[in-house]
Amino acid sequence: MSSGAHDERPSAWIFVPTLLVGWAIIAFGAHAALHDARDAHPVALLVHVVTFDLFHDVVIAPTLFIVAWLIGKAVPVVARGPVRAAAGATALYVVLAYPLIRRWGRRPTNSSTLPLDYGRNLAIVIAVVWLLAGVVTVRRVRAKDRR
Repeated sequence: MSSGAHDERPSAWIFVPTLLVGWAIIAFGAHAALHDARDAHPVALLVHVVTFDLFHDVVIAPTLFIVAWLIGKAVPVVARGPVRAAAGATALYVVLAYPLIRRWGRRPTNSSTLPLDYGRNLAIVIAVVWLLAGVVTVRRVRAKDRR
């Protein structure tokens, strides 16, 4: 491209190897699940995979598209990227921290299991994520004003 515009297409030298590694991991997992039925319970695994896939396709993906669309409508262009990234990171941190906050797996006889205040720590992490989004947005606005 002679205009110096950035090519937005995915690069094949990264995409193809990661695709092959991903499919190899999936094949290994499927093989292990089907050939060791005592531990893997293939029917139960299939039910869980289908359930989670449907939940993703019916609930999670549409919700994410709607949130991204709303951010696109409500947030100025200069802040859309940082706000979308912060919203996505917030959602991931909340989902990943939920079992810790609920203290699933805590053992009363073992004080070293889940010893931290995970709710407070999650709030700190989310505050840092949104602070960084704010810093990036301010830097973008300042850079735009200098032009």
